[in-house]
Amino acid sequence: MSDNDKRHDLSRNTLTEQSIQHMMRWLKDGTFGPGSKLPSQNELVEELGVSRTGVREALQVLAALNLIEIYPGLGCFVRKVSPEDIINADVLAILLEKEAILQVIESRKILEVGTAALAAAQATEHDFWLMEDALNAIECAIRRGASVAYIAPKFHIAVAKATHNAVLAKLVVSFNGLMSKAGELVEASAADLAAFKNHELASHRHLYEVIRSGNPANAREAMASHIEASQALIVEAFRVAEGAAPISQAKPQVRSGKHAHATPPVSTGLEGSLPSE
Repeated sequence: MSDNDKRHDLSRNTLTEQSIQHMMRWLKDGTFGPGSKLPSQNELVEELGVSRTGVREALQVLAALNLIEIYPGLGCFVRKVSPEDIINADVLAILLEKEAILQVIESRKILEVGTAALAAAQATEHDFWLMEDALNAIECAIRRGASVAYIAPKFHIAVAKATHNAVLAKLVVSFNGLMSKAGELVEASAADLAAFKNHELASHRHLYEVIRSGNPANAREAMASHIEASQALIVEAFRVAEGAAPISQAKPQVRSGKHAHATPPVSTGLEGSLPSE
């Protein structure tokens, strides 16, 4: 496969994942309730800004997650699901992005250790206030019993901004979405959620203190240890999630008339079963 082909596949996969997330938000917020029909494929192409192939792949995944049912010739309809089904679907949707998340972690090992060292050398009081704000936000979320998955990455963004290097800051910001999803998966699989959240706060406070001490070498080492620990938690979370509900075992539900039958997993292709609208 050529580099151009690889880039094309990566771009298409990303658009398909975005389409999945977009449609899952519709199901969560009630835009399309149980029993309602999703827009036609042509309408989804226009609404989501992706190709027809991307729409078909996204619909296949939603069917594999048992969130919709496909009626050839009629369309795709939302199944009645419990909140637990939605949570499980969220976990499975994150599993679809496993490779990208693991690649981001490898990139962080290279980039953020240097970022921490540079921040230790160049951070101003204003920069430290931003880091403290992120720590306070994590602490407040813990007190409210809320997730810290979408808050903890903000500390890393504050550290990157403390380098006063706009390129580094933008690169770290680009990691934010996937690392938030990884944190969400870790929270979903944590045996002791409260302990995990408190560990997140303590770990980021330690990073803050080391960076504030102004020693670049120590900051580099602390960030490397932090990312290694984070990687171990994320890899374990993937292991638990895949062991509990492997995507390869999820069967899309395709109905024909009154009788439903299970078709092969998503990877084997459902193109012939999807309604052509």
